[in-house]
Amino acid sequence: MKKFLIMMLLFMLPLASASQLEFYPNENAFEEFLSDGKTYYVITGESDYSKAWGWYVDEKLSRFKDKGDEVLVLVGNVYDNPEMKKLWNLTELPPEASLKPSVIVLNNLVFLTGDENNIYLIEKAFSQHYRFRNREEYTLLFAGILLSLFFAFLFSRHGTYTHFFYLLVMSLFALWISNSMPFTIGEDFLKNTFQSALLGNKGSLLSFALNSYFQVYSPTEEALLVLHLFILFFTSTLIFFTAPKPYRELGFLVFGLMFASPSFRGSITDLSTSISVFLLVLVAALTLNAKFTEESPKVIGHVFLLSLIVAAGSLVWPYLIVFPFFTFFVFPTKSIRNSIYVGLSITFFILGINVFSIPTISLSFDPSSLLVFLREGILQLILISYLLFNFRRSVLNMRGGKALFFWLLVVFIPLLAYSSQLFPMVQYISSALAVRLICELTLQT
Repeated sequence: MKKFLIMMLLFMLPLASASQLEFYPNENAFEEFLSDGKTYYVITGESDYSKAWGWYVDEKLSRFKDKGDEVLVLVGNVYDNPEMKKLWNLTELPPEASLKPSVIVLNNLVFLTGDENNIYLIEKAFSQHYRFRNREEYTLLFAGILLSLFFAFLFSRHGTYTHFFYLLVMSLFALWISNSMPFTIGEDFLKNTFQSALLGNKGSLLSFALNSYFQVYSPTEEALLVLHLFILFFTSTLIFFTAPKPYRELGFLVFGLMFASPSFRGSITDLSTSISVFLLVLVAALTLNAKFTEESPKVIGHVFLLSLIVAAGSLVWPYLIVFPFFTFFVFPTKSIRNSIYVGLSITFFILGINVFSIPTISLSFDPSSLLVFLREGILQLILISYLLFNFRRSVLNMRGGKALFFWLLVVFIPLLAYSSQLFPMVQYISSALAVRLICELTLQT
C-alpha cells in the first residue's frame, strides 16, 4: 500500500501546476507532525533560496515545537541539500521529484522540497496555522489599548466629541477583527515581496523594509498579521486627520462610508493593498495638516519630510507620485514652497528608483470594479453630485482639501476601469470628499 501511494505521488507530481503543493501521504500527516510534541532540527540546502525558506521553516516550527533532534526537517532538494540526498531513497522517488513543491512526512523525517522557482509554495503548508506566544498576545493587546487611549486624548483637544467618535471607531475595528480573519497573502506577494525579504534582496523598498522587520520580529505569518493589524489601526486613526480640522469627529463618517462597502473590507484583507491605502491616507493627512503658507525653517523641514515620505511611498505604490502635483495647484501661494515640494518629491523618487525597483502598473480595460464602485459608493456619489450642483459657483473656486480630493477622484475614477486594485483608494477619496463638501460648502451659506 505504501509503495502504491508513493507511485501515485510520482505519477501526479509532473502534472502538478506551479501553484500546487503536494502532500505525502496526506495533509493530515503534516498537521499531526505539527502537534505531536516531538522536537525538531532543520537542515537547509546550500542555495540562497533553500537557506531563506529554511529560516522561515525554522522560525515557524519554533511556534509549535521545541528544537531538538527527534525529527529531522530537510528543506530544499537533493541537488542543493547533501543531507536530503543521503536520505532521499527513503521516499522511493526519483531525485527530480524533489524539484517539485511538496511536503513529505515519514517516520521522524520531513522533506520540504522545491527549486528556486516554486519553493515559496511550501508556505501554503503553514498558511492556515497561526500560533502566538503569550508574550506576543499581551504585548499586542497592551500596545493597541495604549495607542487608542493616546489618540483619544489627542483628539479630545479637537472638539467636544471627537475622542468619543474615535473610540467608537476603534470599537468597531476591534469587533470586525474579532469576527473575521482580515489577512491574506496573495501568491504574487508571497513569491516576490515575501520571498525577497527572506532572501535579503534589496529589489524593492517594501521587501527591504520587511527584511529589517523580520530581523527584529520573525519571518512568519504571525509577524505579517501583527504588521497588518497595526497598518489598519493607523489607517483608521489617520482618517480623522483627513477630516476638516474644526470637525475632526467627522472622521467617523469617512470611516463609516469606507467600511460600509463589502468590497472595500474584502480588498484590505490583502496586506499589500492595506499598505497602499495606508500610504494614501498618511500622505493625505500630512498634506492637509502641513502649513504651506507660513515662512519658517520649521515649515521647510515639514516640506522636506513630506517630500521624502511621498517619494518613499511612491516606490511602494507608484500612483502616489501624483500627489505633489495636485497639491501645487490646490494650495496656491506666492511662496515657492509648493515648487520645492514638487521638486524634492520628484528628485527623491528618481534617486529611489535607481536603488529600488517599483511595482509594475498593469492596465487593462475591465469595468467590473467601476461598476462595483458605482453600486457600493452610490451614497458618496449622490452627496458629491448634489453638493457640486447646488454650489457650482463655489466649486469653480475650490481650494485646499476638498479641491485635492475632487481632482484625485476625477483622475482615479477613470483609472478604476483599467486597474481594479484602485478600488479601495477610490472608496476612501470619495468618502473624504463627500464629508469635506458637506462641511465646507454648506457652511458657506
